Amino acid sequence: MTDLYDHEPKQFYFGADTEYCPHKPIPERHTDAWDEWMALGHQAYDDGILCLAAPCGIGCPACSTEHGDMVPWSRCENRPHTPARTEPRAPRHRALTVEVGSLQCWERECDEFFTEDGDEIPGKTACSHLTEMEICEACSEPPVGNTDNFPAAVAMADCSQMNAVARPAAG
Repeated sequence: MTDLYDHEPKQFYFGADTEYCPHKPIPERHTDAWDEWMALGHQAYDDGILCLAAPCGIGCPACSTEHGDMVPWSRCENRPHTPARTEPRAPRHRALTVEVGSLQCWERECDEFFTEDGDEIPGKTACSHLTEMEICEACSEPPVGNTDNFPAAVAMADCSQMNAVARPAAG
């Protein structure tokens, strides 16, 4: 039985020896022509050569391994079967826990990532300057574009909805 975490959508490709590969003919191995042909977008795998210019669909690697042939993602035995959202949901005023720290720490330029000799410490993923903070999902700006953008975050304590006070109705 495969591990549940292996069940995820992945692009599958046709073999280079099929009619779907546009790079025919296949040259003789261990030649310059072979090297050039491989550089066109071919990748070796256990059973032959894949053509990355010939996608055959999205499949489940775990189910495909179990059954010996590509299993489409829609037929995955462990795929989460929830309906797709048709409309984006508006963010709610709720607490999200995120890590915060200086740009120097996020870009791994902090002193804690290096030895006294200035060598980078292998395998070190975080420094002690990063802390957790609860922010409001609705009041904070979502990340936009690439991961180099740092969105503005509003602390949960500063959320406009959390600070609203209920007053009894006049009557």
